[in-house]
Amino acid sequence: MAWELLPVNYTDATWSGLKKYTEVQNSDGTVSFQDVTVYSNKENSFFGAKEANRMNEALNTLMSMVENGTDLYTAFQNYFTTQKGLFEDTADATQEDFTAYVEGLEAQGDSIIQTIKTDYSKEIADFETQQEQLFNTWFEFVKNQLGEDVAGNLQNQIDSLDVKTDGFDPRKTVFSADGQTITETYGNKKIETNFVSADKIVQKLYEGELLTLTKTITFSGDGLTINEEVK
Repeated sequence: MAWELLPVNYTDATWSGLKKYTEVQNSDGTVSFQDVTVYSNKENSFFGAKEANRMNEALNTLMSMVENGTDLYTAFQNYFTTQKGLFEDTADATQEDFTAYVEGLEAQGDSIIQTIKTDYSKEIADFETQQEQLFNTWFEFVKNQLGEDVAGNLQNQIDSLDVKTDGFDPRKTVFSADGQTITETYGNKKIETNFVSADKIVQKLYEGELLTLTKTITFSGDGLTINEEVK
C-alpha cells in the first residue's frame, strides 16, 4: 500500500482585535459561550486526532524497526524501489493509452484524406465524361453541317442565310466552365452556342450588344435529321 503523505500546510488562525463570544442559555439552566470571532486561515489551522494518530503510528513503526535491528537505509531503499516500480507501471500504461489514441487519430485522418481523394477523382472523371459527351455532340453537329461536299454545302448556307459566312472569320472562342456554352467573338459580332440538351442547340448572333438572330438546331432521335429554325 502506498504511503499517504501527512499534511504540511498547517497555518495559524488569525483574527483582528479581541475574540468574540455570544452567550447561549441552555435548557438545563446553564450558560454556554459560542465563539463568533472572524478568523483568517482557520481552515488549515486545525490539528486533529487523525493526523496525530498517523504521525504516532509512523514513529512507532520506525522505532520498532530500529529496536529490532532493522537497517532503515535498506528498508527505505526497498520502499522507494517499490514506489518507483508502481510509478513506472502507471507511466507505461498512460503512454500506451496515449499512443493508441494518437494512432487512432492518425487512422481517422488517413481515412478522411482517402475519402476526399476518392470523391475528387470521381468528380474529375465525371467532369471529363461530360466534356467528352458535349464535344462529341458539337463535333457531330459540325460534321453533319459540312458533309462531304464542303464547298457546295457552304455555298448553299451562304445563299440561304448571309450570317453563316461569319463562321469563317478569325475569331476568339471561349468555352464556359460547365462546358455547355461556347462564345465566339470576331469584330463587333459574337455568337453564343448553348448546348441545351443532347438533341437541342441554340445559337445567338449579336452585333455589338444587340441580339440580331437566334437559331435553334434540333436533332432527330435517330441522329439522321437536323432541323434548323432561325428567327
